[in-house]
Amino acid sequence: MTAGGRADYLVGGFRISIGSDSNTPGPRTHIVNFVEALETAGIDVTLTLASSLPFLGRFARVRQSDYGGVSAAKVRVADAVRVTAGLWSGCCTFVRTARSPRPHFIYERAAVLQSLTSFHRWKRSTIRVVEANGILSRETAHDRKVLRAEKLAASIERHVLRRADLVVSVSQPLAEEIVRFAAVEPSKILVLPNGVRKSLTRVPRTPRVPGQVVIGFVGSVVAWQHLDVFFAAVKACEAQILRETGSRISVEIVGEGGDLERLQSLCREEGWENIAFLGRLSHSEAVERIARWHVGFAGHTKSSSSEMYHSPLKIYEYAALGLSVVCTPSGDAAALQSSGSDVHIFTDQSALPAALRAALARATSDDEPRIRAQRESVAAHHSWDARVEEFLQRLTHVTRSRGAIRRRARVDLAPL
Repeated sequence: MTAGGRADYLVGGFRISIGSDSNTPGPRTHIVNFVEALETAGIDVTLTLASSLPFLGRFARVRQSDYGGVSAAKVRVADAVRVTAGLWSGCCTFVRTARSPRPHFIYERAAVLQSLTSFHRWKRSTIRVVEANGILSRETAHDRKVLRAEKLAASIERHVLRRADLVVSVSQPLAEEIVRFAAVEPSKILVLPNGVRKSLTRVPRTPRVPGQVVIGFVGSVVAWQHLDVFFAAVKACEAQILRETGSRISVEIVGEGGDLERLQSLCREEGWENIAFLGRLSHSEAVERIARWHVGFAGHTKSSSSEMYHSPLKIYEYAALGLSVVCTPSGDAAALQSSGSDVHIFTDQSALPAALRAALARATSDDEPRIRAQRESVAAHHSWDARVEEFLQRLTHVTRSRGAIRRRARVDLAPL
């Protein structure tokens, strides 16, 4: 793919927005940074979000905590609303693309009960790319419990994946799940993990206050992050850390979600006063806050899936800002560790206190040359620019292969 290409980037998630007040900070960060890297590579990107279409903006104002524990009847009503909104957003997509020139490729971020590419004017004459961040019909039905029409959602999701010329998966385990779920040929899948904006590696860090060390978490406050286990592990090792380093531990949680109230109640019951819940912050506010931390935590484990297949964006941001990282196993954690980041992986909950102690001991050493080298390595090996370069190389191969198939078809049909 050469400079000067055009792309239509379609985001079907109704709640996803990219403003500073977005209720979906993870998807927002991924979309904004990936599009920025595409444009830096010379691709002219037209971005269409379902939440920006007429009458659909209200969905972007819904917070994750708003639909926790809703009744089955309300979920069924929500399903009907989403199906209707999906048809409407598809019609809007057709109208918009009918008046635009043919793009070099269509890039769709998959969403529940959505197939925007199916309505695109140029779907049959250009490359179709679909980005998968999970088996969304299953996650929404079983993990978030806000989908009853799972069979319909799964059918649409399989259709979207199968019709793609290229599927972008955020991890190898997810790629394997996609093969099982949708019978997609493995050769059609590109594993492209999350990344980080290079500018994040240059954000100034706040000097550590002597006698204090801060551990933080940013993201959705949900059960599969196991923050209660994290809190208990912090309490189990704080006395030893105080003896060995002279530093007291404080914990900060940035984000909201269905598990927030339970965790706040737990902290009040246990008297854990050194744990602060900061709520949802804008991306710039969150970055400013994380730059004050010394250790970042990510406890994401598998839920309804056979194994944990997500690409935790937060650990890239932690490493880019110079933090030590304590996290569960993933390809991303292994890649960061191998490129020089201070990553401490725990494989089960019993190993978490030891991982925390090791990370805290490293974080309190105030080794600025090591931290600077870590941030430079993240910029060199895990930037969105590098991810987009890999994507465009694969896209060039797909484009050439598709062109060869068309040429062969014309030759075969010539005698007819």
